[in-house]
Amino acid sequence: MESTSFNLGLAMLDDARGFREAAAAVSSVLLRRFGTHRLDLVEDAVQDAFVAATRRWPLQGAPQQPLAWLIRVAERWYLDRLRPERRLAPDADVHLESAPAPDPSATPEGEDDQLRLLFMCCHPSLSAESRVALTLKTVAQLSVDEIGRLLCAAPSAVAQRIVRAKRSLHDVRPSFVVPEGEALVARLDDVLAVVYAIFTAGHLPTADESQRRMELCGEALRLVRLLLASPATATADGQALAALLYFTSARLPANSDEAVVSLAQQDRSRWHQRAIAMGARALAASATGTQRTRYHLEAEIACLHVTSPTYADTPWDRIVAVYDDLLRSTPTPAIQLARLVALAEAGHAAVALEELEAQRLGLERALGDWAGWPAAMGFLHERAGDFSTASGFYHQALTFDIPEPVRRFWEDARDRLGGSRAP
Repeated sequence: MESTSFNLGLAMLDDARGFREAAAAVSSVLLRRFGTHRLDLVEDAVQDAFVAATRRWPLQGAPQQPLAWLIRVAERWYLDRLRPERRLAPDADVHLESAPAPDPSATPEGEDDQLRLLFMCCHPSLSAESRVALTLKTVAQLSVDEIGRLLCAAPSAVAQRIVRAKRSLHDVRPSFVVPEGEALVARLDDVLAVVYAIFTAGHLPTADESQRRMELCGEALRLVRLLLASPATATADGQALAALLYFTSARLPANSDEAVVSLAQQDRSRWHQRAIAMGARALAASATGTQRTRYHLEAEIACLHVTSPTYADTPWDRIVAVYDDLLRSTPTPAIQLARLVALAEAGHAAVALEELEAQRLGLERALGDWAGWPAAMGFLHERAGDFSTASGFYHQALTFDIPEPVRRFWEDARDRLGGSRAP
């Protein structure tokens, strides 16, 4: 028993995943007991408890119930910080001696607590950006620097989003519960949107971050599985989002830190077949609903890609038709542009360029600050056979601040077409 508890305790300290799960569990207990309005104090107390554990356990051995020990010490630190007239004890042993036995209710409730934590981080009082940052900080237990690298944002900007989120929670004081009834329906949309945003940040290529991107995609999949495991939050929309995440993540092994590999050039034998199978099951399960949401339609597009034996077998006309449906429900500039790319791949590049010119003003206004905009223009002109113009647009995309693997990919595209320097 002692050996088991020792190993479990050290896993919480040395293993990144073990630490994150334990820290989230301890945070949940404190939030459930003391409320959500002092999230900053909860985080400080949890951090102090782990610091105390790193000093004590390797020398004296981990307690038989490591998680209960952490909860007990974190609770004491939290209460001490609420009493400004008292000095914090310099050694954790003082807390252990003076701390009462934990309340029976002050124990982790597993997935229920994780759901409560997720819904708190996605509270409607928070901005979309703050929800993503706070979820990664509080649920995934990532550092501000890690979040900044994964979201391609300055750590200072991430820190500000988290500070604003905590300030909003302090003012609103939301209950640490999973909503019910109509409130759950409305809030669940926000939660799914955050999970989708986390996954999107994970599967986009960044420099030297392959492992971290895989971890971020894995965290998004863990969160959606968490939602699907509870009857209250298991919905057709969630199943569709899970399918989309599985299908998209299945293709990640075909890329690397060193290079972006186009869909046409990817080695499909490297695609994760188990993820594709799980995506197919989730997509089938999503058909129980009465509506086809954006998650259903995007999952269907992703499914058509991963189930095509070769790139030449891709049913581009069907994909364009699904994009047409998607635009009716979610008419965003990014989806408009993706549809035009699919239309060109279907062999209708001239038509795609005609439609692009008709939509160009609005698309450029919305997407002009994104490197993918001139790159997509280059692709469409390349498919139409206007190689000089295409090369110029690829060069324009290279003027943006972009990850090195993406830069090399677009440089190759530009140079392959003659290396023109102006659109």
